[in-house]
Amino acid sequence: MTIDEACEELESAVGPENVSREPAVLDGYAWQAFTEVVGQTSGWCPDRPAAVVLPGNTEEVREVVRICGRHGLRFKAMCTGWGVWNMVSGDDVVQVDLRRMDRILDIDEKNMYAVVEPYVIGAQLQAEAMKRGLNCHIIGAGSGTSPLASATSLCGYGWSGLTTSYSARNLLATEWVLPDGELLRLGTLGSGCGWFSGDGPGPSLRGVARGYIGNCGGLGVFTACALKLFPWPGPPAPEVEGLLMDAAAEVPETSKLFICAFPSFEAFAEATYKIGNAEIGYLHCKNAVGAFLSTMTPRLMDKIVAHPALKAALRSQQHMFQFLIAASSPRESAYQEKVLRLIVRETGGLCLDLSSMPSLHASLWWGFVRASLPPLIFRRGGSFGTSFGALEAWDHPVLQARVAAELKQSFIDQGKLIDDLADNAWGGIYEGSTCFGHQEELYLYDPRDPDMMASATQYLAETFMATVGHNLGPGLGFALGSIGAELFGPIIGDYHHRLREVKQAFDPDDVSDAGFYISLDPVGTIREAIARSPEMAAFLAARMRELGMDDEETKG
Repeated sequence: MTIDEACEELESAVGPENVSREPAVLDGYAWQAFTEVVGQTSGWCPDRPAAVVLPGNTEEVREVVRICGRHGLRFKAMCTGWGVWNMVSGDDVVQVDLRRMDRILDIDEKNMYAVVEPYVIGAQLQAEAMKRGLNCHIIGAGSGTSPLASATSLCGYGWSGLTTSYSARNLLATEWVLPDGELLRLGTLGSGCGWFSGDGPGPSLRGVARGYIGNCGGLGVFTACALKLFPWPGPPAPEVEGLLMDAAAEVPETSKLFICAFPSFEAFAEATYKIGNAEIGYLHCKNAVGAFLSTMTPRLMDKIVAHPALKAALRSQQHMFQFLIAASSPRESAYQEKVLRLIVRETGGLCLDLSSMPSLHASLWWGFVRASLPPLIFRRGGSFGTSFGALEAWDHPVLQARVAAELKQSFIDQGKLIDDLADNAWGGIYEGSTCFGHQEELYLYDPRDPDMMASATQYLAETFMATVGHNLGPGLGFALGSIGAELFGPIIGDYHHRLREVKQAFDPDDVSDAGFYISLDPVGTIREAIARSPEMAAFLAARMRELGMDDEETKG
């Protein structure tokens, strides 16, 4: 059977206006950010879809999946399309764009959860939740991303993780179209009891469905899910005017934003532990001084890094985080501020109250609450990537930040990456007193410069060696795609073998594109990764030998 026959069936299933094979449309899906992850230095993905289809509901998704299976095609689902993780990994893959499925199906105020479809974005859900005194978790990629994708299929920490947790931990009942087109309802939904729990009655499959980082479209399609919501003590409809840098918000008197800076990594970490133990604050997140200035004043930053004295002054403030108080009463707000100032004083830091700068306070308050600032990070160099980022007790992410800054500085000194003062770690602690946290290292580059694109790939390869050398855990190295499982699996309990067993059980015909999940052909995957990214080839070969792979695999 041919793609022509398959498209005829797809058009019958979803309507001819929702299927396309136009080259320009397909190319639009083949350009993604962060292609250095897969060794591409042009911004284009290695493959473009065979066709694009836009189903409008769960039944249409099921039919699309069945049609692909009958015609020997694979499929790859995507929501808002933030990054290379949405790319197809071959020329026989149908891109399933879920943008027509954009409804909030329910908000249960009493039990504090929302039921959403894939193309609901964070800003949309947050606006409706706030009207009810609630808020949702929005990942660091910003309010234009899909909460369903973050919770079911990927990962990501958000600014408000201190109180709104982490997307993977907020997933409740889920509607899941399997690779054969069957519909599986996880949690209480499968027992006809509603959406309120992702586990039981009976065994839970949340670990199979998403694991640590999610299957990135490699094990079917999630068409709806319930997500936890959390108390929001702020205004139900914040008064905001303007966009991004011009945004001005009316900050409630019970809310304050602070910048807290410390003399060392150790003091920075200790203050964070004390904050977690004190159970104060609504938001805790490190937006490094280099990232802050590169985002807000990119041209000024170019001038600052040319002057050693100015650079040294900025680096004296590198151990910093932003801290938001959002309280239910003036008395509670005053108490939290008093505790914060005491903690900062005990750890030798300084505390800047942004309310003394009303315009900046109003803009940043809403930028952090709304998670609307991430697109601005593209301003200085044109693109950026991220690395490290394992989730552990707070001392561990702080160590990652130290190792990452030292490694990245060597690239900056050679002019291989844009100078962001090296320490550009981002993240904070989750769920208050758990002190379970995250620090991922951002790096900036100019995608118009082929040499710098190649350097970005080289830097990423070096981060893997540093990760293994310092026993830091894979972190966002999983975002490499299926090759990441082969690299890190042998040092993490051979999890890649278990993952492959899951893929084989649920999708033995490999219909759901697993380019960013796990390959059923590991040797072929390793060979393809080496061919695609020569900059990483030596590292990959060395790692293969270190992990005891046989001679035939090493020769790949």
